[in-house]
Amino acid sequence: MKKLVVVLALVVFSAVAAFADVQDFGAYTIDVADGWSSSVDGETAVFLKDDNTASMTITYADTDDASMQELADGFVEALGARNLKNNSGTYTFQMTNANGVDSECYLMGEDGKYCLIVVTGKENAPDDVSAMMDSLTEH
Repeated sequence: MKKLVVVLALVVFSAVAAFADVQDFGAYTIDVADGWSSSVDGETAVFLKDDNTASMTITYADTDDASMQELADGFVEALGARNLKNNSGTYTFQMTNANGVDSECYLMGEDGKYCLIVVTGKENAPDDVSAMMDSLTEH
């Protein structure tokens, strides 16, 4: 998944944001923007804008021998998502969360690992979200 950073740069527009610090989540690091907090819930890192208007989750886990297409189809079904697209190995789709708010989802992976990123409220912090996604670096 070494191409993770390159793929994300192609998927998301580059932006400039102020950063609180680089945080290490074992398999990857990310520059967390000022005004955001982070926590970990199992294999998922949760990033929340302090005013609760935007969030991002990153799940980094084993594929358990499933193909990326199988994972994408499974996530779409489980999340009630829509508009599944495959752009050179990066799957994108949209979902509506339990609060009725739309989220953008990005799924990519290789070497038996996948990374699922779910962004909610991007329109409320587009520069922060884009810059954090651009900073995501696999170890």
